Amino acid sequence: MLYKVTGYFKDQKISKIFDDIYNAIEFKDTVDAHYPIKVTFEKGVHPVKEVVYNTWNSIMDHNANPLRNIPDLNTRHMVMQVLAWMWCIVFSMYFSSMWVFGITAIAHLIVLAAIAITVGTFSVAKNKPELFKLRTDGYHSVSRNRSYVIYHDDKGQPQKIYMDKNDPGGEHV
Repeated sequence: MLYKVTGYFKDQKISKIFDDIYNAIEFKDTVDAHYPIKVTFEKGVHPVKEVVYNTWNSIMDHNANPLRNIPDLNTRHMVMQVLAWMWCIVFSMYFSSMWVFGITAIAHLIVLAAIAITVGTFSVAKNKPELFKLRTDGYHSVSRNRSYVIYHDDKGQPQKIYMDKNDPGGEHV
């Protein structure tokens, strides 16, 4: 059985996992001696889930991996794309198949592009939520973005017909 001891201090959290209960108790006493806000003692923890989760984030989370030092999100995305393609090439060379490269390259491209689009959408929603606001001024069709339409008369001459500003328009104006 595994034991996890966590000490919560004002500015930090210290956590350690033990397979021996006596070592866990000794660590708990040591943490207690430093006057924490609280100390927790858990039995039967599953560190494998934590290790997998933390390992994944340390590689794939742009806020956790070393790429966080690159200020431009687009550059981070491009570097991740290059790294993904490098790993596609490595795996295809391992399996001695260019088909594997093609499949893994496309899969990486799709996944990373989807992540980048999601992050970009979230960023726009956070910083410029007005871009998602529905128009309430009555003009709801693309054709009504113009103030006039061009109509050809019987002689084939183009004529500008100005739209009524109070007419909300529609697809068929």
